[in-house]
Amino acid sequence: MNEKPFDIIIIGSGIGALTTAALMSGINKKRVLIVEQHDRIGGYTHTFTRKGYTWDVGFHYIGEIFNKKLAGLVMNFITGRKLTWRKTPEPFETFIYPGFTFSMYGNQKKFKSDLLNRFPHESKAIRLYFRDINKVSLWFACYFLSRFLPTVLKVPVSLVRMFHDRLALMSTEEYMKRFNDEILRSILTSQWGNYGLPPSQSIFMIHGLIVKHFINGGYYPEGGSGEIAKSILPHIEKYGGETIINCKVKEILIHNNRATGVAVETREKGMNIRREYSAPVIVSCAGAFNTFTKLIAERHNFPFVKRCRELNRPSMCVALYLGLKGDIRSLGITGSNCWIYDTLNHESTYNNATLLQGKPSSCFVSFIPSTEQPDTFKTATIISLTSYSHFEKWRHQTRGKRGSDYYVLKETIARGLINFVNAQYPGFSKAIDYYELGTPLSAEDFTECPDGAMYGLGATAERYKQKWLAPVTPVKGLYLTGADVSSLGIVPSMMSGVATASVLSGTLGLFKIVGHIRRFSRKKS
Repeated sequence: MNEKPFDIIIIGSGIGALTTAALMSGINKKRVLIVEQHDRIGGYTHTFTRKGYTWDVGFHYIGEIFNKKLAGLVMNFITGRKLTWRKTPEPFETFIYPGFTFSMYGNQKKFKSDLLNRFPHESKAIRLYFRDINKVSLWFACYFLSRFLPTVLKVPVSLVRMFHDRLALMSTEEYMKRFNDEILRSILTSQWGNYGLPPSQSIFMIHGLIVKHFINGGYYPEGGSGEIAKSILPHIEKYGGETIINCKVKEILIHNNRATGVAVETREKGMNIRREYSAPVIVSCAGAFNTFTKLIAERHNFPFVKRCRELNRPSMCVALYLGLKGDIRSLGITGSNCWIYDTLNHESTYNNATLLQGKPSSCFVSFIPSTEQPDTFKTATIISLTSYSHFEKWRHQTRGKRGSDYYVLKETIARGLINFVNAQYPGFSKAIDYYELGTPLSAEDFTECPDGAMYGLGATAERYKQKWLAPVTPVKGLYLTGADVSSLGIVPSMMSGVATASVLSGTLGLFKIVGHIRRFSRKKS
């Protein structure tokens, strides 16, 4: 390792961490050290391979962020325009319910007209709905900016946000009461798995934000999501930045209320070795819960820690990774993302009580384009929500060596999910060449997310009222980035990196960073 001191140490290597590092390296010429406890960089954008098949672990698609939108410009800047993005097949989403199917195309006008044609008696409420998702998207933009802008700019932005507070913070369930048709309510909330909470627990803002993000379809990087980190790292390394993998941060070192470095644990020659790395700036992308309850000594006792524990209501899932043989398009599969439900009631599907008996009540199926032939599909992932409590008794057993009953349960769940999808696409089960089930324990082992959560803090009204969920922390020199600073998902997490880098770049940091990115975007590739 280069002996020159680091300017910044970043804990974790998710997209928020990589964005912060890329911006601070590429724009401010800072030397950054990224410390990752997993054996590869990328967080939920990394991939893994088994038996010749490759899957993404968390990235399935992102919404339309290009056409000169800031998020698209940021993505192009941090990856050096090295990625090629392909639009997912149409229809973009397929919602399958008992007795009917609704297809959502990646075109806002068509989505709106399809709803109006199918539910003409709800035309007034449907038109209002599309206006309201724009309002709550504006609310979120103002909320996000208020987390890190200078006070003189924060005040007017906060006033604009407050104008839509009630609409944004009401529950999705409460908003949906504006529709009389139960089928319409279910269709509109079909994507709730993207934010991990059913209508009764989530706020309308997060629902509107997801709908708005995907309203013109989804996009996927050629070569898989692992190409994102692969494209970003050279820009960090260009300015002397480095990454360390298989290295677990045990503590953020604090002296006189100033972060001075991190203590890490790595395993060498069968022994746990403790090391310390120092830098004047520490950025945590480990999540608010892990940062304040695990990585900072209890003696600091911040007043919001109790609230942080209360807000930590993560959503967990099982993920079944499938290797496919033959051409599955012959089964009627177009590559559309499929949301399959056995009832219109999303509250009961959230509980998914019969999953452990091999009878899931809902699942999401994502088909991954082949690297060699992008219009064919060699892998797929089936995701279904569950509870950590179902797996907790095996928590302290070694991965790969857990009790036999754990593997029996995994097999029951896997077969149940396959049969559930096969009921909609007869012959699907015969197209499976390989499968492997990941549980919340798998996610916990690899990501250190609390209870193997899919996302950070839950998208509830209380979460978005917390002023301490911001890049700046009470500890001098310690900053946050990642989903908890912004909102859940790949793009909001990436934009959290913009927020953190803006704070680190000074009072007008955001303008400096955006200006640099826009100048880059005008250059010919």
